[in-house]
Amino acid sequence: MDKSHHLLVGAALGAILILSTHYFLGWFDFKSLINIALLFLIIYIYSLICDVDLKNSTIVWTFIPIGLVITLLGYSFNSRLYFIIGFGLILITFLCAQFMPHRGFTHSILFGILVSLPWIYVSREYSILAFLCFYSHLMLDEEFVKII
Repeated sequence: MDKSHHLLVGAALGAILILSTHYFLGWFDFKSLINIALLFLIIYIYSLICDVDLKNSTIVWTFIPIGLVITLLGYSFNSRLYFIIGFGLILITFLCAQFMPHRGFTHSILFGILVSLPWIYVSREYSILAFLCFYSHLMLDEEFVKII
């Protein structure tokens, strides 16, 4: 599958989750533009994050500039935390793209749990959305039950 298919299916499943749980369970707040932007960002990143193991993937070329901006902001504002986060994002993205085999660990359920779990500190709803979008990528690549 290519990037557009992964984004389309991830967005469709994400929209179904967001709208159905908002209507029936009261999840997801649409009152803030920041929350809406965050939902779009989660859908975009997690629908493509499996392909962080490909040098030419869209997600690699998204993460590198984001990491660079965060690193430069950290340096400019003398924030060690932002500098480390930005540099870490660049380093991890580079190492995954350079040395991990395609459809290896990054195409596993365990990887999906590991990258989705930090959202639990913001909201369990965001964490579930992130994992669903991640798993949509696995479904399209026919990696339904790949645990590791």
